[in-house]
Amino acid sequence: MKQKKTFWVLPVCFLLMVALLTGSFFLLPKESFAENEKRPLSEPPVLSVSTLLDGSFMTQAQTYIADHFPLRETFVGLHAYWQQLLGQNGDSGIYRGKDGFLIARQGDIDLKKEEMNLRAVRQFADANGLAVTWMLVPCAGAMLEDKLPRVHMPYRDDAMLDLVNETCRDDTVLDVRDVFSAADAATLYYRTDHHLTSRGSLLLYEAYCREKALDAQNFSLTQTSDGFYGTAYSKSGLWLQKPDTLEIYAQPDGDYTVTITDGTAVKTSDSLYFKTHLQNLDQYPVFLDGNHGLVQIRNNRCHNGKRLLIFKDSFAHCFATFLAANYEEILMVDLRYHRAPLQDLLESTQPQELLVLYGAENFANAADLAFLSMQ
Repeated sequence: MKQKKTFWVLPVCFLLMVALLTGSFFLLPKESFAENEKRPLSEPPVLSVSTLLDGSFMTQAQTYIADHFPLRETFVGLHAYWQQLLGQNGDSGIYRGKDGFLIARQGDIDLKKEEMNLRAVRQFADANGLAVTWMLVPCAGAMLEDKLPRVHMPYRDDAMLDLVNETCRDDTVLDVRDVFSAADAATLYYRTDHHLTSRGSLLLYEAYCREKALDAQNFSLTQTSDGFYGTAYSKSGLWLQKPDTLEIYAQPDGDYTVTITDGTAVKTSDSLYFKTHLQNLDQYPVFLDGNHGLVQIRNNRCHNGKRLLIFKDSFAHCFATFLAANYEEILMVDLRYHRAPLQDLLESTQPQELLVLYGAENFANAADLAFLSMQ
């Protein structure tokens, strides 16, 4: 008896799958934000004569379809794990390391650009009579060599930090490499994020207080939050990774006023912690509400007259929740977002010191510090 020919089964199944995915694309509701990837999803393309003629309509359409394709995050995860099986660890820009660490691969570093950034800050400080303290934080890959895969690209944090020591001899340079090496570095960095843990930021705070002869305050662990997934997780596509635990240390008798300014938008809070963010996968903005152009912290129980200006990236957020105990006022400026004249801010607040606190790689590659030359 002859077997029935079933050559038509695979093509039919394929066509049914295409039809199902296509129908799902048009029928399912569209999300505006990818929670795992921590980014907004693209808007529908705008059809007009100009967008058709310049080709932007097709580009927008392709991006929109890619962002809203059914089961997109599932396919992203499958691709990420397939890359791991093929031995292509780090192709996403994230290494899958030992003990659950996801560590960002370092991009190109331009030491000449870093030197220009150093000089731009120095000139600004000199022009405004500000004593400068430098505190650039090495990345996890530079400090956690034992957690990296055997084959990985080199990290140039030593060269970046050595350049700060050489160029800024007349300033206070707080090189934290020795401090971190003496501690358990694995507890200082999150496993799924590029930031320092709260313990790492507390270690920074204590080192800063020793250097500046400040009275380091005692902080107690008041809250922990499980389920924190950081930027390394979002970029990796390795969705089965276990989450981090985020810790909040606080003084129970603190009394602060936090003013956040983005352009003309201003909001205030009586807390250094914005705990609504603990409901999200990305919980790090619990510290000072994340990235903003200008954050002013006033310690209402401190009257020592100390006012500090901080040029920073997000490495400063958790750190500042500790340092607020020692200053009457802290002004945190993120030059990526702040475009108002700094002279007006300096005249109204009159800080005596400038702290430059960045991730070392972020500082070396920062394009926004050129804004200082226009002040």
